[in-house]
Amino acid sequence: MTALANDLTSINVSKKINVAEHLVGAARASGRSPFSMAFDYLKLRQKRGKLKFYEYFLYELYNKELWSETEREEFVSAHIHWPLVNACNNQTWWAVTEDKWLSDRFLKQNGIPTPETLAVFDKTARWYGQTPKLTSAKDLQDFLRDQLFPLFAKPICGAWSAGALRISGHTETHVLLDNEQPKTFEEFADITLKDTPYIFQSCLVPHTFFDGITEAASTVRCLNIIDDNSLSVPYALLKLPRHGNIADNFWRPGNLLCNLDPETGEVLGITAVANGRRQELETLPDAERAFIGETLPFWDDLKKINAEVSLLHAENHFGSTDIAITKDGPVVVEVNNGCAFELVQIGTGKGFLDAQMTAFFRKHGARV
Repeated sequence: MTALANDLTSINVSKKINVAEHLVGAARASGRSPFSMAFDYLKLRQKRGKLKFYEYFLYELYNKELWSETEREEFVSAHIHWPLVNACNNQTWWAVTEDKWLSDRFLKQNGIPTPETLAVFDKTARWYGQTPKLTSAKDLQDFLRDQLFPLFAKPICGAWSAGALRISGHTETHVLLDNEQPKTFEEFADITLKDTPYIFQSCLVPHTFFDGITEAASTVRCLNIIDDNSLSVPYALLKLPRHGNIADNFWRPGNLLCNLDPETGEVLGITAVANGRRQELETLPDAERAFIGETLPFWDDLKKINAEVSLLHAENHFGSTDIAITKDGPVVVEVNNGCAFELVQIGTGKGFLDAQMTAFFRKHGARV
């Protein structure tokens, strides 16, 4: 199985729940009968948020002591993201964000700091200009002999870090991967990567602010809204990789999400998802820091770079930027033609479709 297919399977599994077990647990926590909650969900599912059953439990929407009816109806399913977002954006700009190599070239051309791109692996006829192109196990072997490790590799047109790999080194016969068994160069080229084009980049070194917390790069997700020719950033979230994970996406078990003050970069809260439910944490687990109340470094620089990136993509009125804070300052890791609703809802504990966002979507023709 390819690395991409393996991760996509893990993502799908993470969204499946044991319905009976969740109903029993929720009944004990809320004092409501499983039947009444099932009926309640069926009514809520008909509302504009179109929530799935696992999302009903994820946000504890069965607990009416936590939410008013208006607040419950502000929660929106991750599964209707694209119909809402596509109405707000110029879809001819899709490739400029979703094609990682093209996005990197575009950002670098405009002076935006990005990770160093070292090569691409692609068995098709596509040409990548001055970027070295690898097409075989022999090409990969020759390329890796000359590199400083670790390296980060990800699908050129991927999402959610599915298929991402961290290469820690190699032997004469094998590629060494974090959290994976060593692969022969032939296995790596023909099974792990196979027909998926990949981009190879230098790994970013996190700022010392993250010492003792994570060795992998964390990114700040800035939600960017362009309305009436002006930019606003209503939400900023820190995606924090833990437990040895190579990437910060929230589907990877153990990763955390921190709600930030978009103006100051102060950590306002920490959340996790365990057993299919959102959990608010009072302190950073397995670390000697509360973390809440601390302010991320280089915040003014990060805000400036985020604004520049957003306005470069101003044809997209709704988008987001993932920015790592390294020892040398902010570095743009990815630009997104959208922003996962569930990240905002998990991070803030509030529904995404509040009055402001509802008005924004309707203004741009989205059916809310």
